[in-house]
Amino acid sequence: MTKNDEILIIYTSWYTDFINEMTGAALERLGSEDCMIKSFKAPGSLEIPALAKAKITSKTKGILAIGIVIRGETSHYDLVSNETFRSLGQLALDYPDISIINGVICVDNKDQLEKRYITTTTNNANALIALINEKSSET
Repeated sequence: MTKNDEILIIYTSWYTDFINEMTGAALERLGSEDCMIKSFKAPGSLEIPALAKAKITSKTKGILAIGIVIRGETSHYDLVSNETFRSLGQLALDYPDISIINGVICVDNKDQLEKRYITTTTNNANALIALINEKSSET
């Protein structure tokens, strides 16, 4: 990557304390790369793909989606998680030259979230760098 290349971090406004730590972990890892990092806040996980698409420029090399969906008592969890994942997958297919990592964590409860949110986010940031490097390498 070069200084002109950019990585977008698209994060949600739900569960602010956790999201702030997740974006901090992502920035800590991605900050060592020689590129611009831009962060944008979506209202919720469903809006991540559309916001990401709106923020893509000719300089965008990668996108890291960060969000949390916690199962509740209704089918809302299934609808949100399924549509978010489908839309991010479609975005990756629509923009094959851009590396896109889905870092939206779907859990049954906050205990599950607390056990994995930082490690998962760091792993996703590492995966984004690896995917960017693989896509830009000679075949």
